[in-house]
Amino acid sequence: MRLLLDTSVLGWVCHPRKHGEVREWFRRAVAAHDILISEVADYELRRELLRIGSTRSLARLDELGRELVYVPVTTATWRSAARLWAGLRRVGVVTAGHQALDADVLISVQAQTEGAAVVTSNVDHFVTVQALEWRDVPDQ
Repeated sequence: MRLLLDTSVLGWVCHPRKHGEVREWFRRAVAAHDILISEVADYELRRELLRIGSTRSLARLDELGRELVYVPVTTATWRSAARLWAGLRRVGVVTAGHQALDADVLISVQAQTEGAAVVTSNVDHFVTVQALEWRDVPDQ
């Protein structure tokens, strides 16, 4: 199974002390699944880690960048995300504030493009793709 990590789960994986159960799940998941990281999620996490000066978490995030495949944000991603955002808004589905960039829509498009499920703590934010809590990811 292909899995694309959302920002929350990526942050838990990178934390040096907390979220041990998520880090243990991640070790098993890497062996059983094709794990992908969204450049959008990296950006969202990295800016916060830089703001708070979390050097150990940043080092882990950099390490993951060398170990896993990062899904880039391309022109096609931006355009597909704009179409998805507009289509959702037309039918009354709001996933972020009106003026927000709406990273979850970008991550949704990346997951669709890659044929991946999003692993997230906010499954309700991902209405157009399969989204799973880390605990709900099948072992195989």
